[in-house]
Amino acid sequence: MSTKKSIINKDRFKNLSGMSAFDKDKRQENRKENAKSRFDIDVFSNDISQIDINKLTSAPSEWNFYSKLPEEKFLELIESIEKNSLLHPVVLWEKNDGYMILSGHNRVRAYKALYEMTKDEKYSKIPAIVKRKDDIDENTAREIIVDTNWIQRQLTTYEKTQSILQKYVRIKSEKKKGEKTRDLIAGQLGISGRMVQNYLSLNMLNSGFFELIDESVINIKMAVLLAKLPDQTQKLILKNKDDINFDVNLLKKASEFNKDEEILELLRKDEKKEDELITLKVKIRKDKKDEFMKMYNDWLKTV
Repeated sequence: MSTKKSIINKDRFKNLSGMSAFDKDKRQENRKENAKSRFDIDVFSNDISQIDINKLTSAPSEWNFYSKLPEEKFLELIESIEKNSLLHPVVLWEKNDGYMILSGHNRVRAYKALYEMTKDEKYSKIPAIVKRKDDIDENTAREIIVDTNWIQRQLTTYEKTQSILQKYVRIKSEKKKGEKTRDLIAGQLGISGRMVQNYLSLNMLNSGFFELIDESVINIKMAVLLAKLPDQTQKLILKNKDDINFDVNLLKKASEFNKDEEILELLRKDEKKEDELITLKVKIRKDKKDEFMKMYNDWLKTV
């Protein structure tokens, strides 16, 4: 019977020592000053409780759609906690049977890994800011998850899009007359209103294109144009992505065509033109031949 191999290389932590003193200066590291939480969650507050890690449960996946840290980053987090203590307390919501994690899923995982490896009781409880049962409702809890992840993490394009979509739904129902939803979101997240609108436009983008954005194969402007195409057309383009010349001007023209075959031909056509060769015949004066050839050879160096 096979057993699941742990992602943790325990040899890396042979020399685990005691937790160092809480370094208040380092607590300010990586804080994004241009982003503001609607709920004034001060993760640097002195009102911090020590909560048993066995009483914690993850937020539902539809609330917390953010990916886990890659293995190497997770190991770095474990090392940071061991050396510097926990720089940012987690944020929890008190429930009848324990606490729901709103911010700090990876930090909780790290504490559990450290406790499993060392059996040290100092890792059995984690520093936390606790929102009491009646302090917030589900909508507020979901937005706390979005706000804290936006501020503290490097998000993928998909995660940014989903974050903005969730905020849009809630803020639109709460905004005052005359206020623009996109501008309210922009102010809270520290980005431009145009960028908010671009991310909202990606709501209809096939999920396969998000990876191409993060790999810099396409940019946001191209993604917005692709999102305007029917889903079936997007799937066909994605299937043939290696043969597609992703170009903003061509993607703008694509919306003028009704048939998928025509769109594919359009997006491939420009690439074919680059390989197409023609023969030109010109007549010049005999005494200008050397001058013409020099100009021609200089031009060839530029193409």
